[in-house]
This record gives sequence, C-alpha cells and structure tokens, in this order.
Amino acid sequence: MNSDPFLIAVGIIGTRELTDELLNEVIGKLPMITPGIDADTLDRIRKQLESTIGVSMAPGQGLHGGDQEPWLEDLKSGIEWKYWNAYTNQLKASGFGLEVIRVLDEDTDNILTECGNPRLVDGWRVQGLVMGDVQSGKTANYCGLINKAADTGYKFIVLLTGMIEELRAQSQERMDEGFVGRNSRDILDGQRDNRAIGSGRFKQVVPNVLTSIESDFLTKNKQALFGIPLENISEPVLLVMKKNCSPLRNLITFLDSQMRNGMHQLDLPLLLIDDEADNASVNARKDDDPATINKLIREVMKRFANASYVAYTATPFANVFINPDLGDDLFPTNFVYSLNTPTNYIGAASIFTDAGPHHYQLVDINDADIAFPDKHKKDLQIKDLPASLKQATAAFLISSAIRDLRKEPLRHRSMLVNVTRFTDVQIRLSTVLKQHLYELVEEIKQYLADDDLWDRHDQLVKLHDVWSEHYSEAGFSWDVVRKTLYESVASVKVVTINQKTDALDRLNYGAYRNTGKGRRVIAVGGLTLSRGLTLEGLCISYFFRNSKAYDTLLQMGRWFGYRTGYDDLCRVWMDPDIQDWFTHIASVVDELRMDIRRMHANRQPPSKFGMRVRAHPDTLIVTALNKMRNAQEVEHAVSFSEYSAETPFLPRDITLNQKNLETVSHFIGTLAPAEMLGNRCFWREVPARDVARFLRALEISNMNMEFIPADMSGSDRPLFSFIADNALDLLQKWDICLPQGDGTELPELIVTAADGMSRQVKPRQRQFEKVPKGSDYLKLNKQRVGEISDDKVDLDKMVINAVATEWGEERRQVPEKGATVPGYMYRRYRKRPLLTINVIEPTNPKTGGKREHRMMKATEIEPVTLVAISLTFPRFENSQQAFVSYKLNKVALRTMGLITDSEDEEDDED
Repeated sequence: MNSDPFLIAVGIIGTRELTDELLNEVIGKLPMITPGIDADTLDRIRKQLESTIGVSMAPGQGLHGGDQEPWLEDLKSGIEWKYWNAYTNQLKASGFGLEVIRVLDEDTDNILTECGNPRLVDGWRVQGLVMGDVQSGKTANYCGLINKAADTGYKFIVLLTGMIEELRAQSQERMDEGFVGRNSRDILDGQRDNRAIGSGRFKQVVPNVLTSIESDFLTKNKQALFGIPLENISEPVLLVMKKNCSPLRNLITFLDSQMRNGMHQLDLPLLLIDDEADNASVNARKDDDPATINKLIREVMKRFANASYVAYTATPFANVFINPDLGDDLFPTNFVYSLNTPTNYIGAASIFTDAGPHHYQLVDINDADIAFPDKHKKDLQIKDLPASLKQATAAFLISSAIRDLRKEPLRHRSMLVNVTRFTDVQIRLSTVLKQHLYELVEEIKQYLADDDLWDRHDQLVKLHDVWSEHYSEAGFSWDVVRKTLYESVASVKVVTINQKTDALDRLNYGAYRNTGKGRRVIAVGGLTLSRGLTLEGLCISYFFRNSKAYDTLLQMGRWFGYRTGYDDLCRVWMDPDIQDWFTHIASVVDELRMDIRRMHANRQPPSKFGMRVRAHPDTLIVTALNKMRNAQEVEHAVSFSEYSAETPFLPRDITLNQKNLETVSHFIGTLAPAEMLGNRCFWREVPARDVARFLRALEISNMNMEFIPADMSGSDRPLFSFIADNALDLLQKWDICLPQGDGTELPELIVTAADGMSRQVKPRQRQFEKVPKGSDYLKLNKQRVGEISDDKVDLDKMVINAVATEWGEERRQVPEKGATVPGYMYRRYRKRPLLTINVIEPTNPKTGGKREHRMMKATEIEPVTLVAISLTFPRFENSQQAFVSYKLNKVALRTMGLITDSEDEEDDED
C-alpha cells in the first residue's frame, strides 16, 4: 500500500535532521527500493524534501470557559486511531513535513478536548470557534478534527461550507481525499467497492456519506444508508452542505424522520463544523435571510442531545463577535482557539508591511479606474483591458513557463482577476480577456520561438519587457523562456467564477489531476472567489476593488497561502490605497491575536475576547457596512483601551491649516515650560478637559474614521466628548508631546523649555500621497502620522526591554514578523494617555523610490505647514464609562467614503 516514493523518502528520514549528507543517502537508496524510478522523479523528490522537511510551526493558543474536563487525555491510549493515522499518512504522502503534522496533531487534540466527550450521554452542548489565517490550512485542521472525532466516537458529522455550490463541491472533494478515502459519488450510488483515494489508501474503514461532489443533501440521499437507522450505524455519517435554506431544511426533515415515537432528540453525538463562519448566519445576502440560516443551524443542533458546534474563520471581526444573537445563539461560549501558521506561509504581514519578505510582490495599479470606475453599475461595458491587466496576464504566462522549466511537481497554474462585484460585468470582462489571451497566445505560437521574428511584434516585445522587469533573475534566460512558452500556455483558459458559472467552466482541479499540464486558468470573479475557494497554483493576482470592510478584504486575499518553490514568481497587482488598507489590517489582526495569547496566559474566557473585538474601534467600519443594507443608521460603542488614533487625512485648505497652527501655538502657550526629551517637547499631567478643548478647536477632516463627528454638522465628535467627560481616574490627566524634525524652523511656533530657553519648533517632514481630483483633504504617506518611537516616549528603559523580549517571543512563534517592535506593544504600559502634536512640512518623494509615482510634489501642496495629531490610550477597564458611542447614518458613511451608492443596491451581484 505504501508505494509512493516521496512517502518512502520521508520514512527513511524519520525524525533525523535533514542535511545534505542525509538527502544524498535517501536519494541513493530510493532506486534500490523502487526499481525503475527515473532521474526526473528523483530530482522532484529532492526538491520536495528540501522545501517541506525544514518547515517549522508552533501550536496555537486558546481561551475556554473552564467547563470542559480534559477527557481526551484519559481515553487517548485506548483509542484505535484508524481515521487519524490514515489521514496523517496521506499528509506525509502529500509533502507535509513531520513538524507541521506534529503541531496539527497537538492543535486538533486541543480543539477536540474542548468539544464534548462523545462517550458521555448525559446531554451536552459545546460552542467554539477556531481562528486561522486566510488560505493557511484551516481545511487541513478541520479535516484532522473530523478524523479524530470519528475515531473517538462522534457518529454524525456535518460540514457547512459557504453559500455557493463551487465551494461546497471543493470542500467535498477535500473530505473525500482526507476523510472518506473514496469517491463520494460512487458511495452515494451504492458502489461500496470503489477505488481507494487519498487517506483511503491507508485504511480499511469507510464512513457513510450523504453528499457528493455533484450533490448537496437531498432527502433521497438517505438511500445511501440502505434503510439502516442512524442509531444502528457503525461508522460515522458525513454531510458536506451549503449554508442555504433548502439543504438545511432537508436535513432537519431527515433527522425528524429518524426519531422514534416519543423521541425529541437523537442520542448520537453531533460534530457540526461551520466553515467561513462569518458568512454563515450574519452577512446579508439577497437570496437567503441570514436570520433564517442562523435559526436553521440551531434547529439542526437541537435534534441532538449531545452536540458540538465549531466555527472556523479567518476574520476576527466576524459577526459572531460583533453582533451575537440574544439567548440561544451561535456565539463561541465555550472556547476560542487561534491557530498559528507554518514558516512557509505567506500572509498579510509578509506582503504588505515594508519589512515583509514578500513585499516585492506588490505591483501598483494606476490605470484601471477608467475601465472599472469606482461607482460602476452592472451595465458597465468593457471595451478594452487596462495596460496593467495585460502586463499581469503576460506575467502569468511567463511565470507558468518558468515553473515548468523548474519541473515543479504542482502542474496547476492559476491567475486571479477580481475587479467588480457584478456578475454581468465579470462575464463581459471575461469575454474581452479571452480575446486578448487568444491573440497573444496565437502570436506566441507563430512567432515567439523564431529568433528573427519575435521582436518585430509589439505584443511579444511587451512580453519581453515583463520578463525583464519581473523574472530576469528567475534562473532562465529570455531565449530559453520564449522557446518553451507556447507549450506551457497553450492550455490556459479564462473562466468566470460566480453563481452563474456554467458547469463546464468550474475550476474542477480534480478532473485534471492526472493530466500532463494540470488545470491552467485565469479566473475572473468576485465574492465567489473570496469565500474559501482555493485557486491551485495561484501565482498572479489582479485586484482592483474599493471595499474597506476588513473581513471582506481579508477573504478576498486568495494570494495568501503556500507558494513553496515559486514564491519568487508571485505578483499581486493592486491599487495603492487598498495596499494601505491591507497594511493596516495586518497590524489590527496581529494585535487581536496577541490579545488571545495574553488572555490565554491569564486564563480568561471567550466572552472577554468577544467583548474586546466588539469594542475595538476598527470594528466600527465592519459593523456599519454589514448592517447598512437593512438599517438606516448604526449605533456602536467602542473602547479605546490600548488604542492609538491618528489623523493621517489633513485639510487641504490653507486657511484651515493656518488656524490649526495658531490653535497649537495658543495651546502650548498655556502650558508650563516643556521638559526636553531628546528633540521632543514634553508636558506631564495636563487636565483632560484642557486637552478636549484643544482638540475641539482643531479643524479635522471627516476622513479620519475615529474622529468622525456626531452629525455631519461637525459640532462635536464622540471621541472628544469621551475625553472630556469620562469618569475614569486613569484618563483624567494627559501627557503632551511635540516632536521635532528636520523641517524649517517656525517663528510662529515657539516653545519655552524648563531650562528657560525658547525654541522655535522644527516640523517633521512628510510625503503626501496623491488623492482624487477635487478632494478637500490631503493624505499622509501610508496613512501614517507619527513614528513607532512616539509610543515609547517617557517609558522606563526596563519596560522598553521587557516589550522587546515579549516581541521576540512573538517573532519566535510567527517568524515572518519584522524585527521592529510595533507601537501597540507599548501602550498597555503607559500610566497616562498621550497626545502627540505633529507639526508637518510637506517634502518631495524620494527620487527613484518605488512609491515615487504615488506621491505629490511638495510644490503641489499649498499649505506649507500642517498639523496632525496622535492619541495614545493606556489600558483601562471596560466599565460603562469606558466606551465611546458612535451613531451613524448612511449620509455620514457615504460622506466618509465607507459606503457607496452601489453598496445600497439590491443589484445582480456575485
């Protein structure tokens, strides 16, 4: 049974550290164990071993309510792990490293321990949530959990996927490979002796399956049980279902039919896994009432006396946190578990932070707003492709050829195009893209391999330009690439992935598993591509969307994941503004994951984390966007405990900026002489009401989310009212800091220092990004006002060293994080809140810098001096007085650019 040469190689290595000597030993032994193995296969195995064995990973951390005993440890030695052992053997055969499998074993043990003990029959209900990163291996985790649940005695297992059939079918295919071990289609047809696949190669048992790749749950599917009542089955039952009303009602009808007279609940233990949980019962969709989905999920659980509900999500801002239902809801009452990622995972921080190892993958889109206007409707016509999309397509073709030349084991090749939410526009775009691809591939076929002809054709010269810019260091010369390009790209197809997708156009990678070239696609889509679908071999992404909802953006990030062996070839074309949003999101999510680790260490329950997320200022955007479809206004309370709020958007008007400068001058003139901390002017223990009075006197752009006014008249801002009126002792006195930079001294802004000397303030120099024509605001580069060093001003050196040590431990668990300690790490150590007044002088962009084309020249900015502020809050308790209350209507949100007219429409969207 164990005849896979890669798996044999893994077995020879065992637990030994992989060295060049050991690698040569393994490659030397394989021909003796598997006669006839060819040199190409040995080379492929060598590369797989080099890229997977050395991957490391740390187990996750969790919060729990303390109401579950560690039952699994007592039972573990007596369980025959038939399903789990087969699954781990399949993972080894698929190239998973032993370290990753070990951590998967530990994580699934920890999660299963928090679920109910299936051998107890006294009635229990458990609700939990598992958080993982986008495309990070959540499927592998819950597949492992399902296998262990089957071994320990769970008899009825339901996997709820997203709301689209494409995702459900893909999830079923993975369950067939990782749990069932057979083709579910054949089992549903009654063919019990069909060929083993995946984990089925390593076990004799086969679970019962009531869904297949082609079929969601229909009541007729119960025929697969051959009339045997559920209570008499020996092996567990699996269903992979969409979160739509019809299949859920079918399931409830089926379960009710299994009840004997007088029964109200089945005695079988249920494991219900809700994948993409934030899209389960809460995010509004036109075709299904989310409240109905929520209710039906709970109705399924009520049919079982013993039930565990485990939600999986990549977005900590999921609505199960933001707006849990009252009473009998799906909130993760019992546990929250945060998964870590292996060292070969490429996530948001790796791509979107300046120090990220894959930051080079980003390519700016500067020409797509004409083809795909911000506020377009479903009748938008696509006449031509932006040059940037043509370049991205060329990069996809070239990268495919290089991957073939590298003899990469994975044959599938994918490109993502996500520019519109409307299915009609997606279809039109696909048509134009198909024509462009056809013409380009025809030229490649006819002329590219010819030494004398290729450079006479404009499209082929542009291909060469893309190779020169992106792939000249990828290991193969242009002549080698161009002479093999057609063979690699002849099979590339453009497919449209949405709810109108024809069956022939679906991704269906499984059907191409054994073909020479695999499935090679340019996938055009919207929401359907953003909800759990995996694009196998994804290398090039073209993303031009204007959403600002964090959960939506993260889910759209299909480019996150594992790109072993070709990560240097990957590129992400994206609008610069959205890049900045992703950078911010990476920081926000990191901060929340650290909250879990801290709460884990302090043994706090999930309710504390739910409160923390609901009260986080950044949830305001998500809450507003998610509720606005069916509500005229949103009321939301947030906490600024351990939070920093800045004003990166500044008024463009000269008069307003001059007024702000005068306001700063007057304010510091009322303060005592300043203490000098390096080049920073510093004042201690300024009354909160004086700080609030100063802030209210400033002209602040409504583009700054945390500073939005109570109404559009701008008469007051909830944050300033909170500063002035809260009753928390910790917030009654503020520290004030005015840092200086390298700008021109300002005679109108003079600070008297404690040594009696007067100093003219020198402003900080900052670059400004371009903004839409006619905008009444300016935007600081990367939406950053201050510097990380601002957050640690006046902190004791011992505290700063302790924070550095804590960050070092954080980096040990997540190696992709940079060496620079983020500002939020220091905030909880502050004794008082801090106001930083940033006086700013515009400066020119760096010549030749990557972002130069995004920047305004200093001469384009009329105010020569501007004022931005940063507010940093220490940790304070979430009491009734600790919340800032926001009340917003659609007019306010639209003015701030957080919703558009099109987002209110019930149009034909994907």
